[in-house]
Amino acid sequence: MTDEYGVPELPEDEKALPEIQDEHDDQSVLEGAGDFTSGEGLVAFAGMILIAVWIIFDLLINNYGMDNTIAVIASLAVILPRLDREKLEKIQRLPVLMKIVGWALAIFGLIEFATDVRGGQLDEFGIVIAALIAYAAYVMAFIGARQIEI
Repeated sequence: MTDEYGVPELPEDEKALPEIQDEHDDQSVLEGAGDFTSGEGLVAFAGMILIAVWIIFDLLINNYGMDNTIAVIASLAVILPRLDREKLEKIQRLPVLMKIVGWALAIFGLIEFATDVRGGQLDEFGIVIAALIAYAAYVMAFIGARQIEI
């Protein structure tokens, strides 16, 4: 049968809407988050953000100056989890190294914040955006370092 517009009508038993099942339970959401839910992942993600800020706002735009030491420590945060764990364990356990890197980023973040505020460097819009992104990454590194259990 069709309705007045020529669209076929469904039988009564097919008109009922199927029950919608919850496809996203908490476990599947956390599995999709991957490495960035652990403390080590937060430190690594903060390192990625800081490297991006350094490349975009310091090297390319030459607008917001970060200390190059921060870029080196942020690179360590990104590279360390990707190294061969067995070789790395001969030097030190990865959680210990990531905790040290996270605390170092947090301390450099405090110094960077104090330098930016005291020096009056935050006077342009682009500089403020870069600084806020970097400060968020420093806080993320701090939270990640606190979460890592050694």
